[in-house]
Amino acid sequence: MTQKLYLDQTYDTVFEAAVASSRPLEDGASEVVLDRTLFYPESGGQLPDGGTLGDAVVANVQERDDAVVHTVQGTLRAGQRIAGAIDWGRRFDHMQQHTGQHVLSRAFIQAAGLHTVSFHMGEETCTIDLEGTGFDEDAVRKAEDVANHVIEENRPVDITTMPLAELDRLDLRRKVPEGVSEARIVAVRDFDLIPCCGTHVRNTGELGLVKVLKGEKVKGLQRVHFKVGLRALDDYREKHAIVQALANRLTTGPAEVLTRIERIMDDAQAGARRAKFLTERLAGAEMARLLDGAARAGGVRVLLHRDADPAYVRALATVLQGEAKVVAILGADDGAVLCVASRDLAIDLASGAADIARELGGSGGGKGGFVQLKLPDDSRLQELMQRMEAHVRTRLS
Repeated sequence: MTQKLYLDQTYDTVFEAAVASSRPLEDGASEVVLDRTLFYPESGGQLPDGGTLGDAVVANVQERDDAVVHTVQGTLRAGQRIAGAIDWGRRFDHMQQHTGQHVLSRAFIQAAGLHTVSFHMGEETCTIDLEGTGFDEDAVRKAEDVANHVIEENRPVDITTMPLAELDRLDLRRKVPEGVSEARIVAVRDFDLIPCCGTHVRNTGELGLVKVLKGEKVKGLQRVHFKVGLRALDDYREKHAIVQALANRLTTGPAEVLTRIERIMDDAQAGARRAKFLTERLAGAEMARLLDGAARAGGVRVLLHRDADPAYVRALATVLQGEAKVVAILGADDGAVLCVASRDLAIDLASGAADIARELGGSGGGKGGFVQLKLPDDSRLQELMQRMEAHVRTRLS
């Protein structure tokens, strides 16, 4: 059994311990159990601590049957004394996220009657899953207001281990697990009570800020993504920098960025529609010119044409399908080839076309009178087009 110093010495960062056991792993790492430890193991949705044991970096910490197992690179001997050091930046981040989650979960109950059923702490973002109805932007805003007001009040966060008999009188947000005789209760003074074995700050003022990022439906629950403290500050800095850069680029104020972007998108969509219309007009005019000089095979005009623009090639193919007794082999400079028959022709161009493309290092296929082929580049494009022309003439003969 490992003595769990982290339960009562949350703000300590260094300690000494004896190695109780050390088991080598295949990758050169070891699983080390100490007689006591400050390292918090992954548990209750909270990530494990990081740091060092001697010169060895602690890569992971897990709890197994009352023993805290540290995964380190290298080997430690059973019985040796070792100095441990906690990565304080990581520890305090986890403390902020976990206490912040307690505050936010209670805030959602007060603001919208939404209860937390699970919590997950990620390296970048934390989530809680809420059950109940009424989750919307207004509920989020109210919960954020409640949570951040509790932070402003700098309420004490008290941690007490209590016997099971005394817990019935408490308004716990979550029931105590079955089979225990006592429970460690984390209390945000006059606000929230819950059994928890995580690491927490001493006062809510240390949280700084709680910010909800987004919500999404997951298996009938509402998953809420949020950040607390320095994570929330970094998130604000990053997003502010993006908004300010956009505002500078658009020569407007931050508050007008969304309106300007929506206007630009509307103009772009209108321009795309206009460009499509003009491309189709141009393709129709050019198709008429190209067909004037097209050779015939079995009473069908066979057209071979290459263009630099893949989009324009597709427009030509669309126009051609509305013509009469025409088959075209259309190539684009990106290595794409379209083999297209007008709709009035009952012809199978697809059979054997993929084999031709594969022989030249390409791929593709199709059905009936429409085939799409693709080469890695245009180095053998002309060869593919000529072979497809021969393929078409064979089909027409």
